[in-house]
Amino acid sequence: MIVKPRLAVLVALGLLACGGGSRTPAPQSLPETLAQFMSAVKANDAKRMGTLWGTERGPAAEWMKSDELQQRLGVIQKYLSHAGYRVIEGPLPVAGQDNQRRFRVDIQRPNGCNIVLPIDLVRTKAGSWLVLDVHLDVAGNPAAGCKP
Repeated sequence: MIVKPRLAVLVALGLLACGGGSRTPAPQSLPETLAQFMSAVKANDAKRMGTLWGTERGPAAEWMKSDELQQRLGVIQKYLSHAGYRVIEGPLPVAGQDNQRRFRVDIQRPNGCNIVLPIDLVRTKAGSWLVLDVHLDVAGNPAAGCKP
């Protein structure tokens, strides 16, 4: 009968070990962060986007109010929606920001237009990389036709 309490302890420990593993780890490399973010945009996966976008204090999903986060990610998704993309340059240093790097990305929109825009990443205090700024100000209107 000593086996049963021992089994119960092992099962409990196993459940505790498995229970905390549902969070996807933050990518550690710059290219990996950018690729995962762009994949989440393409898949319209706002939950994943929220874990890959933020500031040096961490992913926006951990500190931003849910309504505001959903609104911002919805706008980002509309502007960065793509059939494909390619990195033209990067990672490049950002002037005056030692903890930031910039990529220049060519985005192929679903309507056939291509846009090139900078995407900045920031190193968090925990040491991982997050998308910081997607520069929507230079992205143009996603609903408009292609610029000549």
